[in-house]
Amino acid sequence: MSRARTKGTPGPASAHDSVRSTLDTDGMLAEWGARLFYPIPKGKGDSGGGKLPLLATAVAIAAAMTPTEVRSRIRSTVAPGATQVMVKITGGGRGMKAIAAHFRYIGRLGKEEAGGKGQTLEIEDERGEKIQGSAGLAQLADEWRVAGAYIDDTSSRREAFNIIFSMPAGTPPEAVREATADAARELFEGHKYVFVLHEDQGAPHVHLSVRADRYDGVRLAPRKADLDRWRAVFARGLQDRGVNAVATRQPVRAANRNYRKLWEERAAGRRALTRQRPAQRTSAKALAARAEAIKAWEQIARALASSKDPADVRLAVDAVRYLAEVAPGGQQAARAAAQRAQQQEAERSARAASAPKPQRDRSRSPRR
Repeated sequence: MSRARTKGTPGPASAHDSVRSTLDTDGMLAEWGARLFYPIPKGKGDSGGGKLPLLATAVAIAAAMTPTEVRSRIRSTVAPGATQVMVKITGGGRGMKAIAAHFRYIGRLGKEEAGGKGQTLEIEDERGEKIQGSAGLAQLADEWRVAGAYIDDTSSRREAFNIIFSMPAGTPPEAVREATADAARELFEGHKYVFVLHEDQGAPHVHLSVRADRYDGVRLAPRKADLDRWRAVFARGLQDRGVNAVATRQPVRAANRNYRKLWEERAAGRRALTRQRPAQRTSAKALAARAEAIKAWEQIARALASSKDPADVRLAVDAVRYLAEVAPGGQQAARAAAQRAQQQEAERSARAASAPKPQRDRSRSPRR
């Protein structure tokens, strides 16, 4: 006995096409998301110099971000009203004398220009203990001096890093403090560190000082990629507390702003700055990074627009809108990405309309 075959019903191929479409979208998101948010460094490798080997680069790109992480980062980046976090290394003590002086400064001990003479603040350490006053700060300095390699009063190398975690005025100060505390626990595990919140100068910010040597002797040596990671962890902590904060590198925003260095900011405050920096960076490296970021945005928008998930398509629209709004000169790239997305959507709709419609099986089994 033969059974009639139903004509026009979707077979296994259509399910396979759907899975393949999802895999293609996820693959493009993983690749271009990594290029956008975590560009592969071109510094020295194990061989002593030059670019990373091709295989190592490919593995690093694949492992950097999952498609879900890329979607999350895109969603938080393009969210309306998102505020950029600020994390900056402001210096560091070359010896215990300089480190102890910084403790007194951030604790407002005897600093009339920073809150009034004798008005001190509580400093918190990595164990959650609170330190305040001259005696407490002196004891803290004694602990740091012998916690690992001995620190002399003066040193030829940086024995601590002074860092500021900051948000614009209007951000809840306690959220900034708690997000910094969470970030410090994750980023500086095994190090001694202290931090204190300042909220009387408009923008709430936290001063954090971390000992360069970890307990096991490994030294902290932050690079630009480390600062990017610190900002991302800080932003995540703020997001967990309801603050619409993001941490994106300038190229991700298709920007090339030329920020002043710390000494320039201080000189400008004293009206002693004799030479102004250009407002924009115009080096070949900066322009190439911006162009690469715009290209990554285009590819991400295309990948999302070609997805069968409506949420991905909506995210593609938001990504194109974001690029057009924030990128100086990015409107053209955004317009091209939008046109490609619309074209792909029209082609998909046309294929669906021309596909044969399922027909009912009117055949009957032969009578016995």
